[in-house]
Amino acid sequence: MIKVCDCVMGSGKTEASITYMNEHPDDKFIYITPFLEEAARIKRCCPALHFVEPSDGIAEFNFRKSDHTAYLIHKGKNIATTHQAFKRYTADMLEDIRKKGYRLIIDENVDILEEYDVHPDDIELALRAGYISEEDDTFHLIDGSYGGRALKEMFDFLRVRDLICIDEGQKGLRLYYWILPSDLITSFKDVFILTYLFEGQNLHHFLRINGLPYELMGVNKDDDGKFRFCEYPGYTPEYIKHLGDMINILDSPKLNGIGEKRTALSMTWFNNGGEPVEELRRNIDNVVRHYWADVPGDKILWGGFKDQFNKLKGKGYTKSFLVFNAKATNEYRDRYCLVYVPNIFMNVGMKMFYKKNGIEVDEDLYALSVMVQWIWRSGIRDGEKINIYIPSKRMRDLLVRWIKSVSERGDTVAKAE
Repeated sequence: MIKVCDCVMGSGKTEASITYMNEHPDDKFIYITPFLEEAARIKRCCPALHFVEPSDGIAEFNFRKSDHTAYLIHKGKNIATTHQAFKRYTADMLEDIRKKGYRLIIDENVDILEEYDVHPDDIELALRAGYISEEDDTFHLIDGSYGGRALKEMFDFLRVRDLICIDEGQKGLRLYYWILPSDLITSFKDVFILTYLFEGQNLHHFLRINGLPYELMGVNKDDDGKFRFCEYPGYTPEYIKHLGDMINILDSPKLNGIGEKRTALSMTWFNNGGEPVEELRRNIDNVVRHYWADVPGDKILWGGFKDQFNKLKGKGYTKSFLVFNAKATNEYRDRYCLVYVPNIFMNVGMKMFYKKNGIEVDEDLYALSVMVQWIWRSGIRDGEKINIYIPSKRMRDLLVRWIKSVSERGDTVAKAE
């Protein structure tokens, strides 16, 4: 059974999962999270379950986290680990997971496709040598005896995941992606997914592609003060009603003019380069120097595409950068003046993969889910008021409509209309 707790940030999803695990001490759990500090929190808050965090610092397991993980699963230990470690589970690990009857809790969305930088000639070499096979643009490992160094990384991944190829239309490019295997989900007795705006996320599309049904559930705070899972939709946190007063979006025709076109400030827009990018940098500098003149640099946070950092950095905010799709940190919860630069569209190759599998991606919902998660790295997560400059009209409108929707209706999973 797959259950999705699709509830707004601050509704108590993690607390409800902690309550659930503590109230089921005889069950076995694997809890995966984007960041290590949350794994430590699970260990601390569930003392009777004796959670273990796999380590790459133990000689007995060859200083390999995967070897330690395999041992822990075989012994039936409760495990708290990260998304990246979870994606490397082998067939033997999954067989032990099935035998032991583990339950899986996924905190935040897991990327099911990861782009892989490999030359087509390397793929052809592995095919000719008989190490891999190709079926419908998907490459499978058929001979795991490769012991060389040149393609070691590729073969290490092929032991746990398939590689797919997508032709990117008119450009004639061949893009390669590692794809999450479906048995990484189906091997578990039960799966709980803790997230928000689930229908805009990759994991949602993954479940649909693989024909895996799910049920929605919510969270309630009970009379004993504990958060527990409940029938969907559960309760809406009080602060949601006041988001319009808590999030001050900069309204300046001069500064926002650069993002009027629907595709402005997208990755393609940046790749075209030129004067508009410098104009954007001057706009950010203007906001920091004049609108937030009295704000200390360590209270500012700006986000964008990693490749554009050097083109947009400036005095007073350079060290306050957080990549646009970050969700794996609580280190910036004291920031209250934000700049969110990018106009987000799904990677073309990924979009083509989903379309090939019958999934029409809602790009606006996808963009909104990424942006909202980034914004909630800031002081808003603690109920503090924030200021934000969003130069892209499309992204700004998505946020404004979402705030209006959830504030007025209490519909915390409202789509961008």
